Amino acid sequence: MRVFGRVPADADDDPARTDADAGADAADGPRADAGNGPRAHTHAVTARLRICTFLALLPVALYTAACLVYNAPDSPAKSRIQGVVAHVMQPYFWQDWQLFGPTPGSNDDLIYLTVRMRTAGSDQVVQTSPVEIEQAIDRAPRAFPLNPTKLPGIPLAFDAAANRYARMVTDFKKLPAAQRKAAQADLDKQYVPEFQEIQRFLSARAATMYPGADIVSVKAAFKTRPIIPFSERYVTPKPEEKSKGILETSWMDYVPGVAR
Repeated sequence: MRVFGRVPADADDDPARTDADAGADAADGPRADAGNGPRAHTHAVTARLRICTFLALLPVALYTAACLVYNAPDSPAKSRIQGVVAHVMQPYFWQDWQLFGPTPGSNDDLIYLTVRMRTAGSDQVVQTSPVEIEQAIDRAPRAFPLNPTKLPGIPLAFDAAANRYARMVTDFKKLPAAQRKAAQADLDKQYVPEFQEIQRFLSARAATMYPGADIVSVKAAFKTRPIIPFSERYVTPKPEEKSKGILETSWMDYVPGVAR
């Protein structure tokens, strides 16, 4: 009886198929070795592709991790690594979005400079009254509209840093008393570059305001003052503009030569 569709269990069980395969092999010539042929080349390409894919995704993964840490709630754990994260995020990705707000600002940021200097011909140190310096800097670009100075951007950056610092100090009050000192030390260490820039900037402004004086140290007080709405500017009595303190620095040594 003939059986249709039978498949031999092994190629050796079918003499006709064995002879046909042999003839095909002879016609095709010698086959490439599996270890040294196209399959090995495919493995090499796959390995290179995996390495390139990993290197391409590594910056994305690092940036994603930095975003998570940067936007996480303030905590002692975050403050320990925030310095590294800030160096990644702030120079390239951070902006003060108030610049692009669709509504006008509701307050003025103010910086008051206080200077200690020695009087001429004596070693007595005197202290000046606080002088507001940011408003004059903000008006500086009007002096030369064709090529306005970018100086107002400096106190704008200092205002943003002072607000962030003060906000984190306020948040530390919610921590247990045993953790506050360590958290404050980590925060101060993180903001060392910002305060060094403030120290140099205040020294330059002091040298400009008091030329020839023997300046010893400088100090800044950051304040904010609400802007009176247009609807209230002409009422009687005129609304009072009360400033509110945000942050006051300690006395910082004067840095000579920065005003040149």
